[in-house]
Amino acid sequence: MSPTSGLRRLGRLWSDVKAALFASDLDAAQDEIRVQARSTAPVIWLVGKTGAGKTAIVSALTGDPRAEVGEGYQPCTRQASFYDVPEEAPFLRFLDTRGLEEAGYDPAEDIAWCESQAHLLLAVMQVDDPAQEPVMKVLRQARRRHPDWPLVVAQTGLHRRYRPGTGHPASFDEAALPESLADALAHQRGLFRGLPGEDKPVFVPIDFTQPEDGFEPRAYRLEALDAALEAAMPDALDALHAARADEGNDSRQRAARRTVYAYVTLAAAAGAVPIPLAGMAGLAAMQGAMLNRLARRYEVEWTPSLFGAFAGSLGVGTIGWFGARYLVTEAVKLVPVLGTAAGMALNAGTAAAVTAGTGEAALVFLRALRAGQSAPPEEVRQAYRDAFRAWRARRP
Repeated sequence: MSPTSGLRRLGRLWSDVKAALFASDLDAAQDEIRVQARSTAPVIWLVGKTGAGKTAIVSALTGDPRAEVGEGYQPCTRQASFYDVPEEAPFLRFLDTRGLEEAGYDPAEDIAWCESQAHLLLAVMQVDDPAQEPVMKVLRQARRRHPDWPLVVAQTGLHRRYRPGTGHPASFDEAALPESLADALAHQRGLFRGLPGEDKPVFVPIDFTQPEDGFEPRAYRLEALDAALEAAMPDALDALHAARADEGNDSRQRAARRTVYAYVTLAAAAGAVPIPLAGMAGLAAMQGAMLNRLARRYEVEWTPSLFGAFAGSLGVGTIGWFGARYLVTEAVKLVPVLGTAAGMALNAGTAAAVTAGTGEAALVFLRALRAGQSAPPEEVRQAYRDAFRAWRARRP
């Protein structure tokens, strides 16, 4: 395929995005995207007894209130459920195995299935509960068969072992902890001696409390858990951090940004195709599906005229500039062998960047529309440029 032919296809890219957005089979395409995302998203397997704080961890990490009340968990076996972030096209999945301590329940079949899905083990233990043999049994079996799996252990409920009348330590120093709490932490850590696996478990004392408990912050040492998980899954946790950074905005904005990150991840995969320009159709489909999902988040319905207004806000210059950048990375693929390998990486990064730009521009446009206003075109274009440059700098 010649560069001239590629240029013609690039000229149709925005038209292809519009066609994908208004396609009659959009719902079917989105179902396919969801399946594809679920098959590639990394999985954090939560292992712990009921009440240990697994749901609180998911809620705190994702900033999604659905987790607080148990919504969003989709059963996959008798006692295991997935929590997808975001639900429509996950870039990260939490897998929760429940009922490990229930009398008469043999979790072997469910656990074997969960093993085939997971990439990281997150064990959750209340420090006030020394009886952790059901959890340890699962962890020993999993690490014996998967010695390379990272293991993070969240030790929760710290405030239950504080001295009366005291709060969270301002500076967490394990050497200065109350003896009762230090002994409880040490007892649980001792259970992990001799655990199979290449790397030692990473222990993270954390705490989650209710407003009536009187402790601040309610999610104590969440940043320590973030750091431990990010060391093992940097890309997925980076996306969560960015989505959760909208603390000053409402839940709609946070959910919308998670949607953008999900499709950015998928667009990168669509861009990493070794055939020159073969990723174009996939890129258009991803962006069309993303725009549809974002509009639903803001309870707005795209119409051809509304899409035209959005395209007009972006401006021909902005669209042409990203098209030219994309063409350069596609043209690199035309060089045999070395060019193909380099082009795949460059194209994946650029596909992610242009999707991030489109998504962030749409957030500005739709948020203003939801408020009954019109977003200034320069703000829409600036959101696109900032997101494109940020993602281009962070990806290969």
